Amino acid sequence: MEAKRISLTIVEVCQKLGINYCSDNFQHNQMIDDARRLGQIFMDLKIIAGDLEAISERHNIDGLKNIIHKEALEIEKIDHVIIKLAQQIRKENVD
Repeated sequence: MEAKRISLTIVEVCQKLGINYCSDNFQHNQMIDDARRLGQIFMDLKIIAGDLEAISERHNIDGLKNIIHKEALEIEKIDHVIIKLAQQIRKENVD
């Protein structure tokens, strides 16, 4: 097992147990945490967009529909960035 993976595992276990631990490999762990957070934010945005669209359709709010469609396209662009970041992290952990 690579040092990066061991360090990540130690940090994750310590976080779950509430142990204050700082890894020597902090930047890598921070990048992984940021990628996870971006993924969660992206999923939250998709849920919010779906809720807004449902409300828009239910109450015939045309302007809101247009805004949601435009923003959904922007969210899709973010999705591609998140996927690339996840692939980079996966590649670094496999190498």
